[in-house]
Amino acid sequence: MGNTPKERLLGMLGLCIRARRAVCGTVNVCEALKAGKVKLVVTASDNSAATEKRLFDRAGFYKVKIIKTNLTSAEIGAATGKSLVAAMAINDESMASAVEKKAEEASAEN
Repeated sequence: MGNTPKERLLGMLGLCIRARRAVCGTVNVCEALKAGKVKLVVTASDNSAATEKRLFDRAGFYKVKIIKTNLTSAEIGAATGKSLVAAMAINDESMASAVEKKAEEASAEN
């Protein structure tokens, strides 16, 4: 996508979806967590308190790392080809570590 850390993170999230190594949406993320297939959960910055609590509680229960990004649900949605995406669950170890690294770079940018 672009050269800023935020754009690289968005590009990586889009790649995860295109490679079919991630699912989008709170319900799909919760189902994937229950199935034990998730390596990393990524959330949007503009989620409601109830959505945040649900995601953080589920990820904590299943002992999966969760990252709250500085990306809005509209930005994540645009990168993944959806309308609004509150959360994504990444189910590939190498992609999860790449997303985590890019998220750290993007958060350090702000």
